[in-house]
Amino acid sequence: MKHVYLWFYVLFSVGVTLPAMTQQKEIIGYYPSWKWKSGTTTMTPARIPYKKLTIIDYAFFYPQADGHLAGRDSIGDDLILNGERDTLNGTYKSGSALVELAHRNGVKVLLSVGGWDDSYNFPQVAASQATRAVFAHSCIEQLQKYGFDGIDVDWEFPCFSDHKGTPDDKYNYTFLLQLTRDSLDLFGSQTNRHYLLTAALPAQESRMKNYEIQKVTQLLDMLNVMTYDLSGQWDSLSGHNAPLYAPNAIDTDRNVDAAFRLFNKTYNLPASKINLGVPFYGRTYADCVGLYAHHKGVDTVHFPDGDCFYYDIVACRDKFSRMWDDRAKVPYLVSSSWKTFISYDDEESVRYKAQYVIDNHACGLIIWEITGDFLPDGSTPLLDVIDSTFRASVPK
Repeated sequence: MKHVYLWFYVLFSVGVTLPAMTQQKEIIGYYPSWKWKSGTTTMTPARIPYKKLTIIDYAFFYPQADGHLAGRDSIGDDLILNGERDTLNGTYKSGSALVELAHRNGVKVLLSVGGWDDSYNFPQVAASQATRAVFAHSCIEQLQKYGFDGIDVDWEFPCFSDHKGTPDDKYNYTFLLQLTRDSLDLFGSQTNRHYLLTAALPAQESRMKNYEIQKVTQLLDMLNVMTYDLSGQWDSLSGHNAPLYAPNAIDTDRNVDAAFRLFNKTYNLPASKINLGVPFYGRTYADCVGLYAHHKGVDTVHFPDGDCFYYDIVACRDKFSRMWDDRAKVPYLVSSSWKTFISYDDEESVRYKAQYVIDNHACGLIIWEITGDFLPDGSTPLLDVIDSTFRASVPK
């Protein structure tokens, strides 16, 4: 991997302990700032299973209209990035902040900027040299303040009119990444480090046409392909959230394999830079009891947020019958009593996806998001499968 010698130098110079067995594939978990509100079983920084991860993408900060970055949840940012407070004197407890804990375990932490709900300002910020410079400078400020190891740009999506996109976004996106890359490299020359620049990218060819992907790839250390949300409640019929392979002969382009081949074969991008996505959540469909069936949107009766995480599914599995689509290599759940259909990933399908990464020499997997399979007993069954599958591939 690039800069491996420098990486070892940095780790040892700051006293970071390496995991017992070096992980050859990336396991990148998105960690949302707002999940601290979720209750007693929340995966706090102290409870993150760092040794099963290689990178944590802290989600999200977002660009304001002038280019400066702001956190999506100020209370969560303070608690997670600064650490717990001592109730006696109000100071932060040493060793309780996310980045410090991660580094102690040999895990890098990137700041993820944007997200679906906060991509509206990207078109304006990327449109001028002045605001691009403010954005890049603000990224460096966050690295200095919190000790992040790089930036993950999650602009969803260039040229997307619903998020104030314009046709110029295609080229402005490249300009924004270039200036950010230059700023990271300049800062790195001062600190004797290489800072990562990654980006969350769409899995569909229709959206990828809005990127100068060859130029973009040269600027990025890794391409995080969001191979989930490939079907959802926005479709007239129920479907798979993240099928590994095409589930039928008609719908051939909405699956993980098609996305990987788009990047690796069609665009001729190196597999060693491509991370594929795994969802730790499921898509629910109300008044629906089958695959490719009509529905009435999300099931908010049994799942208040509409969709559900894996820990929600585990808690109510006795209400459902599990089905397996052997062609797509993913499961789904059907409840005749609730009249609910759920498309999700479980241990079996996650293992297939991890093995796909190994077989196709891809870089690794991204997870949205790592609190999703954190069960009340502290176990992480989906993450365990990814970690064990990747570790089994390491030459003895």
